Amino acid sequence: MTLLTINDYIAHLKEHIENVDHKPKYNVLLSPSPAQLRDYCLILCDEGNVSIEDKNVLKDFFKANSIELSDISNCIRKFDIERFKPIQYFLNGKTTMSKNHMVIEMVALMYDYEQRPYSRFRKKDLVFCKEEKSKVKQLNTSTIDANNRGGVELEDSIKLVESKGRIGNTYSKSAIFQKNKLWYWLLGVVLMIGLLLLVLKLSVLSQNDQCMRWVVDKYEECDCGEATRLSFIDDGVSPIKFDQRIVEEFKKIEVSCNTVFFKNSKPKIWFVKISARKHEYFNGPGTGIHPTLGKPLKPITKYHLDKYIYPQCP
Repeated sequence: MTLLTINDYIAHLKEHIENVDHKPKYNVLLSPSPAQLRDYCLILCDEGNVSIEDKNVLKDFFKANSIELSDISNCIRKFDIERFKPIQYFLNGKTTMSKNHMVIEMVALMYDYEQRPYSRFRKKDLVFCKEEKSKVKQLNTSTIDANNRGGVELEDSIKLVESKGRIGNTYSKSAIFQKNKLWYWLLGVVLMIGLLLLVLKLSVLSQNDQCMRWVVDKYEECDCGEATRLSFIDDGVSPIKFDQRIVEEFKKIEVSCNTVFFKNSKPKIWFVKISARKHEYFNGPGTGIHPTLGKPLKPITKYHLDKYIYPQCP
């Protein structure tokens, strides 16, 4: 199961950026234009100081045929300049996170984030789990040691009572009964603590392993780890934190002249601009961000209807 999600990866990446953005080599990334981002990527290829994982990120983002830097550089020069905008929006704060996983990996590459890519970052989860198991084991060991020490002191006290209360060589049955009763009570407490820790651990793991992923026109529930792996080889759409309401209600829709756009003067439809005269429409704000483009969703307005929808009505 997964503890560290893509949201954790983005949060750690932003923290890294805050720690290094004062360095001169990152000045161009403080408020870049799409053209500057393209040139920065070309510089990375020219320098050649990129790992195999970095080459794969560049290859996937720029749709190159191989991981050869010369091939990738040619693809960068031909790449649509507009497609650098999701990176630009992320860097200048227009969007807090991109739904395109490769955008995040490109930012991590540009800022030389040591834990990139996300597949490496997730391995920290294994270390975390091992540390947690070690802590639980130490806690149980310490508790048992404390109980053992308590048992020794209790036994010494009982021996004193027994020495005073024995008749001939017969020990006091009452003292032995009290000793066993206390010992069973301490054992029960230790077992209850261990069971409680186990239940809490499983609950946290279960909650963090539940994600959702955009499929065609709606979000669907998915396994965080499996969906993230598919985002590298499929359409680049990475999973996000699961929200039951969004899974059940949020959808991409087609609008027409008969669509009800407002209810009680409040917008019912939200949209995002895809190109000069092309838009995509949704039946609500959802997460507030377009599921695949990373652009903010906007509520429908009368101006938008008068300009793009109503002129097409008979």
